[in-house]
Amino acid sequence: MKHQLTLVLAAMFALLIGIATYVWLLSPKSSEDMPSTRLLNEQPASAVSEQVLLYQPEKALAPFVLQDQHNALFNRTSLEGRWSLVFLGYTYCPDVCPTTLAMLNSVYPKLQDVSDKPVQIVFVSADPERDTPARLNEYIGYFNPEFVAATGPHPDLFPLTRNLGLAYAMYDGETPDSYTVDHSASIVLVNPNGNIQAVFRPHAEPGQLATIRSKQLVSDFKDVLSAVQ
Repeated sequence: MKHQLTLVLAAMFALLIGIATYVWLLSPKSSEDMPSTRLLNEQPASAVSEQVLLYQPEKALAPFVLQDQHNALFNRTSLEGRWSLVFLGYTYCPDVCPTTLAMLNSVYPKLQDVSDKPVQIVFVSADPERDTPARLNEYIGYFNPEFVAATGPHPDLFPLTRNLGLAYAMYDGETPDSYTVDHSASIVLVNPNGNIQAVFRPHAEPGQLATIRSKQLVSDFKDVLSAVQ
């Protein structure tokens, strides 16, 4: 009898804790309760507030080591002294990657015009098994030979993508070499200090490919520079 009473009391206590946690999650939070990240231009109707996550202060980017399309070392130092727009994908991607890279090529001159620092585009492949340096070089050269393409072993990629706030997952295909990679469609902006300054998120509509629009990206890039300089 005493054992049953103890179990009942324990269950009631767990239920009360769960209710209290649920109420706390639903209640309004003060600025001290929320993460340090905030939406830029916090007007509910603003496209910028929906698409751009601005880090102030900047979010630290941990050291990493990758290999670029020229078999050269690409690490955190490679990001310093310039604004870098980092996009995660893979060369066998059928839609989001070519669409986004073509868009980045179209706005590349405009991004350079509005910045007082050099601007570089970095394509990080989440498929190191198939995306060799030679393939990366051919693929990225199709969009713009000035762009950087880099990859590395998964033990090196996972911490980097997690730090950037991005994610990817591998899915088996009909053959061992026909697997697909599901990945984030956001673009991460790394500042000249080599740290994360903002995240440009894709515009999503039902039934349409979630991509970042060219005019919106240029406008958001200007807004971020104005906010942090």
